[in-house]
Amino acid sequence: MTNYRELTKPEAAAALQEFLKERGPALTLLRERLVEDGQDPQALLDGSLESLVPLWRWLLSRLARRDAPGATDPASVPPEMWPSWERFTTAEERTLSLESLTLLDGLVSYLAEVVLGHAPNARWDVARGPQKRYHLNNHPVLVSGTGETHNFLPGLPVVDARASLNRVRESSDDRIEAYARALIGQLNQESVLTDETTEREPILEVEDIRGEPGGYDFEIGLSDELCHERSADVERLVRELSGAEGVNQVLHEDRDMILVRAPSWNTEMLEGWFLQRL
Repeated sequence: MTNYRELTKPEAAAALQEFLKERGPALTLLRERLVEDGQDPQALLDGSLESLVPLWRWLLSRLARRDAPGATDPASVPPEMWPSWERFTTAEERTLSLESLTLLDGLVSYLAEVVLGHAPNARWDVARGPQKRYHLNNHPVLVSGTGETHNFLPGLPVVDARASLNRVRESSDDRIEAYARALIGQLNQESVLTDETTEREPILEVEDIRGEPGGYDFEIGLSDELCHERSADVERLVRELSGAEGVNQVLHEDRDMILVRAPSWNTEMLEGWFLQRL
């Protein structure tokens, strides 16, 4: 299946519209599932940041692996039945059931509603990066101001959901609320930046380098802040990543670069893994 990064500009524009068209129905399905489970969606989904805590707790308790009894393996249905963000980011879902993907799709819709309610100048856009292999190229993202910082809303919730089911780590109840608060702050700040404001350097950049000499899957470029001011954090994370499930090798010979062999991972998973621990 075609990844977002491989789309043409017209295809990426169409993918953004498909993503936006899915938001309403996905939220409706989430409300229906809450009702079926004896919850009051009107009370729970009140648009507040605080509401993300019980919602995420509820959702985590209902996640199921694709091979769980009664669950639907996404591979058993046409990809057109997947949320579009799943179809355009992975060719194979190794962990989550189709039902779990549907719940996460509803969460993404509600998360977007909460964020836009608290950051009214934010807008949807197609991500364009300075590098051809920029990991969010052509993704549907929330931006503000000059639109240089891209926020792909499904990224973090999906990474946390897979990690939880794989018992890699537990996700705290306030994980999504904290993410939303930080995102709202960033979007509101960027909406008032002037053209004279100095562009902030990304703390890290992950590139997929499969097929290049050396046999590595990813190259992680580190910012000056990480290289010099937080080098101890980098060394700690290199050790932790070396022991993560699906990671075969981590090489940190250059101060500003880490090379990773992890065939089953993708750039969103790897970036999310680092950002959650920095």
